Amino acid sequence: MQGSVAISLLAAAVALPTHAAEPHKTLMEWARETRAARLKGDYRAWLDAGLHSLALASDHPDLLISVARARAGLGQAKESLELLRQAIDRGAGIDIPRVQEFQKLPPSPQLDGLVARARRNLEPVPGAKLFALLPDPTASSEGIAFDPISKHLFVGTNHGEILRVDERGSTSTLVPRGSGLLEVLGLKVDAERRLIWAATATFPDMFSAEPKPGAGVSGVYAFRLDNGKLAHRYSLDERPVLHGFNDLALARNGDLYVTDSAQAAVYQVHAGKLELLVRDEHLTFANGIALAPDQKRLYVAHVEGISLIDLPTRKVQRLSVPANVSVNSIDGLAYDGGDLIGVQGSPYLARVVRIFLGDGGRSVKGVSTMNSRCPAEYNQTTAAVGGDQLYVVAGAPAVDSAASPLAKEPKPQIVKIPLR
Repeated sequence: MQGSVAISLLAAAVALPTHAAEPHKTLMEWARETRAARLKGDYRAWLDAGLHSLALASDHPDLLISVARARAGLGQAKESLELLRQAIDRGAGIDIPRVQEFQKLPPSPQLDGLVARARRNLEPVPGAKLFALLPDPTASSEGIAFDPISKHLFVGTNHGEILRVDERGSTSTLVPRGSGLLEVLGLKVDAERRLIWAATATFPDMFSAEPKPGAGVSGVYAFRLDNGKLAHRYSLDERPVLHGFNDLALARNGDLYVTDSAQAAVYQVHAGKLELLVRDEHLTFANGIALAPDQKRLYVAHVEGISLIDLPTRKVQRLSVPANVSVNSIDGLAYDGGDLIGVQGSPYLARVVRIFLGDGGRSVKGVSTMNSRCPAEYNQTTAAVGGDQLYVVAGAPAVDSAASPLAKEPKPQIVKIPLR
């Protein structure tokens, strides 16, 4: 939903210098330092912070490319090309000659081969078709849910409202602005109890030293599907500790799970109480979340990849991935027919993928691209399975792999992608 970053490790490419008694830092802290050094053009500091980031999440294409840029800026061509190769192997698309630091790489057959492969990864996979345009172009839409009974979709916005979209794509308001919601992020329909749950927050800017007013307040609200009236409300305000509730998963018994991106945590609503389920510093910017049909396996997408939470024990285990796969930068996450579906918003990926699980759901065997760069101009964020279609929220202007904007104005919309 909000934001994204991700990472994992191939030892030979990221050997780190040793520093005695170096203070412990989280991935988010190293990512902030990496970004600050990049903006200053300080290649040495960029490389140092980037390597520390990469050591915590080395299979993330964004981080591989970032460190490759720093190495190229320092004239370390061999090391830069190796990191580029790893990112491209994992599906990253990038127009290498357009990136300032890579223009310093000396010509070579290896570079020519990487340029060609990276450009092939930029080619669209056109799986999505427009389903509905949302009425207010100023409303940034986050969160989408499907009701299998009415066949309606529900979409939240940053204006604190929930919209209903019928089978023809016509839009009406279920929960109007001013009903107590903050920014609406994750949504989930409880079809049996005829409720819709919303994760809501004044979402903190994780890279800013100056928090916006009210930032860090979060909650989960339930509204009745027949009339939009409030049914349940759970709020969390522990400022100066900042919370950022993001996405939701719903159990058959009515229990609710919500990611807290700001705290690398997952909360649950159980027996009428909002309480912490797990907090783990390796769930950096916990985002998309999906519950397996056995009700025992909870999948959480985060910067480092995807982790499995075993609900009976609350044990957290990151899913292993092959060397040619990336499950990083996933925003929306859904479960479908034994697979996961992830929306990857990174400009180097910009795709929706089906993720094939192995080892009893504890590893990733591979991915298949369902849609990429279609429509190219707009980011896609979260997704909901509805019958034989996947419905995806889109509309914020995207940037290409050289950071150039692809659209002048937002265009909030829902696209649909065939599942079968």
